[in-house]
Amino acid sequence: MAIIIAAIPFFLLLIAIELWFDHKRKTHYYRFNDAINSLSIGILSRFTGVLKSLIPLSIYWLIYQKYALFDLPKDSIWVWIFAFVVYDLAYYWAHRLNHRIHVMWGSHVVHHSSEEYNLTTALRQTSSPSLLAWLVYLPIALIGVDPVVFIACASLNLVYQFWVHTRHVDKMPAWFEAIMVTPSHHRVHHALNRDYIDKNYAGVFIIWDKLFNSFQAEKDEVDIVYGVSHQLKSWNPFWANLQVYWNLIKDAYYARSWKDKFKVFFMPPGWRPEDVNADHPRKYATTKTLIKYEVSLPTVMKVYILCQFVLILALTITFLLTMTRLSVFELAIVGAFASINLVLFSGLQELKSWILWVEPVRLMFLSLLFYILLVPLVSWHLESFLIGITLVELLAFYKTVKLTMASEATS
Repeated sequence: MAIIIAAIPFFLLLIAIELWFDHKRKTHYYRFNDAINSLSIGILSRFTGVLKSLIPLSIYWLIYQKYALFDLPKDSIWVWIFAFVVYDLAYYWAHRLNHRIHVMWGSHVVHHSSEEYNLTTALRQTSSPSLLAWLVYLPIALIGVDPVVFIACASLNLVYQFWVHTRHVDKMPAWFEAIMVTPSHHRVHHALNRDYIDKNYAGVFIIWDKLFNSFQAEKDEVDIVYGVSHQLKSWNPFWANLQVYWNLIKDAYYARSWKDKFKVFFMPPGWRPEDVNADHPRKYATTKTLIKYEVSLPTVMKVYILCQFVLILALTITFLLTMTRLSVFELAIVGAFASINLVLFSGLQELKSWILWVEPVRLMFLSLLFYILLVPLVSWHLESFLIGITLVELLAFYKTVKLTMASEATS
């Protein structure tokens, strides 16, 4: 966690640099709502990350303590190198399974649901546990890799993957492309194009894809389309995490055969029982038919949303810096309130009619979260300050709504 927290300023700096390049080159690889949504989904994953990892990490620790075959010293550089390489190999297989088993895809699809490809996409991480992928990592515990080393390697692996989510870096030197995962490789992985689907699963070392026959080089003549065939069509981060699971439950319910009810969850994504497909057809997008989801926002609303997002980002950083003093119950409470806040925040992006009465509630949730996290750390009158800030935000919101309505009336 310390590695991830330390990396956050660099993530934000690189996103700012990429935004500058995007503006200078007029490439339009960023869309306001899509980028905010990716970051919101990433924030939601940070609030739920600790809780969803408790069981897998506890089982890893138990196997390491009771059944480890070797006593690998965690102060050895060779053990760290070995652990990093082995973790990346396990990540490759876990990632590949996430793409080939529908119930696992339900968790991983969140990362692929953006219809743009930029550095904010890297932070678009799932909040739901991958139900089977964590089993792939347990042999590492059996080998004797200390849980601290394992978690550090996982964090470093995740940090490395951040920079490959860009379209502003072309091909790297040939020797680097031959060994390491690069932006060129990972653009293929995120593509909806038929030849690119289910390719390039590796996190750090592309050699795994070449070894296990899942490698595909990026072709200069191919115009890549990003996203998934069953489009999310929402800025709601909660729905982004539930959509596939909900569709699986519906397909299992409608299937007449008990065998098909079971298979729905474990077949590859896209598979549906014949009777369900006939009675309840589902529309899938292709590279030729995909229309990017968007909700047009006036500038004044974009400014308000951006200001509110900065507050949510500040809350997230505060949470990450103070979470070690929270109990599991307090973590659950903060996670629940933060999740509700982000869901309500998405209503602003979609201009839902209910934001007029819900936004005051969301702002109070936001102030409450800041109070829970900050009250043990400050000695001044935090309550008065937060109440004052909330009132100012409410005035700004209703002024924004008034200007938005005026903008729509004249357009």
